[in-house]
Amino acid sequence: MNTPENHPENHPTNQSEKVLTLGDDINTDNIIPAKRGTNLDPAHLKRYALEHIIGIDQLMNYDVIEAGANFGCGSSREIAAIALKAAGIREVRARSFADIFYRNSINIGLPLKHLGEAESHPIVAAITQAGGLFAFNQQRLRGDIALPPSDTPRRPMTMAEKLLARASGNAFVQPGEVVFARVDLAMSHDAIAAGVAQLFYQHFGESARIWERDRLVLVADHFIQINDIRVDPKADLLYQQMVQFAEEQGCHLLDVVSPGEAAGICHVLLPERGFVRPGMVIAGTDSHSCTYGAFGCFSTGIGTTDMANLLATGDLWLRVPPTLRICLEGTPAPEISAKDIMLFLLGQLGCDGAIGRVLEFCGGAIARMPMDERMTLANMAVECGALCGLIAPDAVTWEYLAERQREVPSEYLEERLDDEVMAELGRAIASSADAEYERTYTFDLTHLEPQVACPPKPDQVVGISQLGRVPITKAFIGSCTGGKLHDLAEAAAVLNGNRVAPQVSLFVVPASQAVLQQAEVLGYVEILEAAGATILKSGCGACINAGRGVLEAGENGIYATNRNFKGRSGDPTGNNYLASPRVVAVSAIRGYISSQLD
Repeated sequence: MNTPENHPENHPTNQSEKVLTLGDDINTDNIIPAKRGTNLDPAHLKRYALEHIIGIDQLMNYDVIEAGANFGCGSSREIAAIALKAAGIREVRARSFADIFYRNSINIGLPLKHLGEAESHPIVAAITQAGGLFAFNQQRLRGDIALPPSDTPRRPMTMAEKLLARASGNAFVQPGEVVFARVDLAMSHDAIAAGVAQLFYQHFGESARIWERDRLVLVADHFIQINDIRVDPKADLLYQQMVQFAEEQGCHLLDVVSPGEAAGICHVLLPERGFVRPGMVIAGTDSHSCTYGAFGCFSTGIGTTDMANLLATGDLWLRVPPTLRICLEGTPAPEISAKDIMLFLLGQLGCDGAIGRVLEFCGGAIARMPMDERMTLANMAVECGALCGLIAPDAVTWEYLAERQREVPSEYLEERLDDEVMAELGRAIASSADAEYERTYTFDLTHLEPQVACPPKPDQVVGISQLGRVPITKAFIGSCTGGKLHDLAEAAAVLNGNRVAPQVSLFVVPASQAVLQQAEVLGYVEILEAAGATILKSGCGACINAGRGVLEAGENGIYATNRNFKGRSGDPTGNNYLASPRVVAVSAIRGYISSQLD
């Protein structure tokens, strides 16, 4: 079977159709590199579609794409679907599609075809027939279309099914049906919010107001540092347009605290600021919005069109997903972190192992994990293709949230958490004892060794003892995955009394101002700097090729981030290895990838 790295071939199936044949796991960074995303003009985007595979300005020579499994995996950026459509692609055919890319394509009218699979649900067909989601929802708002209630009979439900049943006003739902779920909290950031605002005003009127201003949070974090590594004035324009939209709508804005310095990275900042509660349905214009599932929320990434419609209607169409139950047992060695566990799971399941599904984590290893580590598991569920990674709330959850209740609760967070509220909510959303899971996986983590994901995909995972000697010159600890306080503590424990190798540049990015302040109080920052690390301003930065710490041409680096696709974190010829913050720190000292200091 072809892989994304193979040369594509031109296979005309008839005289009028030119087909570009690709392999499995064609990700959104393959389709359109993130650095092209500051210019939202389709005429610009089409030029760079699949540039790392076939070159610039080449996709316009094709009419159809045929691919393998998991087409469109990775980011929720809708510009991937827009770029293909703008380039003249009439249809994308694949054995399977990543769920967010699937929804984005349906929403904008890019035809998709599942090879060897019967097509879709009547509501999905109706959206397509209407000409896309905007036209469909305009008909809904006029009362021309009424959504039928679910006819699913009484049945035991998983946590995900319970959350979607509640949010869609149904007593019961089952995997495969399509529902419109009311959203409790919506999030967007500076890389996407401007495009959302443009579409919102274009389709719902220049004076349109969002459905509930207190339920939208906008965060400045993604492209705010891009000019540190290359000149891109459009990034600042996107930021300014987001700020303007927040002012016009009166929603929450978590703005920069100084030029190029975020209050925090969105997926760490929202829980930290008390916006997230168990039982919520949360949607964000970022694929790692699944992070909030660590708190017992159904939370998923969506595209620009989905978000613009959500802001008008307050709901979101979703296919109810099957659930994979991931039971993590045993007591891992002290040096094993949630990042090692998640990389191990990726190696077992693959990038397509949970397409359109939910991962529900449970077991003794989960019960012993702090919230920072649970967030890492949920954050990377999307790398398996999952919509969401769910963990049932327990005492650890409630303790974290009780310390972070908003000083002035929003209207939808009026009720303060107390023991009675927490117990009732926990019972209401927990999976039924006899819930139907598509499959249950049980893993004993007792003998798990540190894990490393080799380029160019996060499922190319090996135990570190099987890796061989890989020299590095770049090391990075940060992002929504690897910049939390627990992550910095891991790194500081290793670097204390040691020095970064002279040939290695180690960058550390605290995921929020609160993380930075706590790390300073606890002495972590002093330890990291004394060891030779460079502490950078909070923000997404190098993780999305938009700040210091990116890979140069041909460079090997080890990163505590979540993706290592070609060009994701720098030059496309660079090699990005993924590992835990601890392994990154050890490797920075040794000058090659290692988990052993001696």
